[in-house]
Amino acid sequence: MDEAPVTFESEDIEEDMEDHNDSLVLTLRVAGCNIKKILIDGGSSINVLFYDTFKRMELNDEHLMISYYTIYGFNEASTKPLGDIVLQVDAGPTKVDTRFSVVDAPSPYNAIIG
Repeated sequence: MDEAPVTFESEDIEEDMEDHNDSLVLTLRVAGCNIKKILIDGGSSINVLFYDTFKRMELNDEHLMISYYTIYGFNEASTKPLGDIVLQVDAGPTKVDTRFSVVDAPSPYNAIIG
């Protein structure tokens, strides 16, 4: 499996882009579903799949593994995941089994990948 990092060099920045610090938001194929609005957050130590997206993917709670931890700081409060799930994420030719914490919380994103 190829795990080549996605990187950008200073030569990739166009002159009119220098003052931008926009978030990286992608559409990726996750477990066979095209999921839009996935925030790529290199500062996050976990991957989050929001529960409404989980349900729209036609996954059900029996697929969840028990999680014994609490997430701090992601929505300015402590959050207990509903559980964890491992799903295949396809990014171009790269396919990676990725562990997600499923969280029932409002978000403008469908998932966050750290």
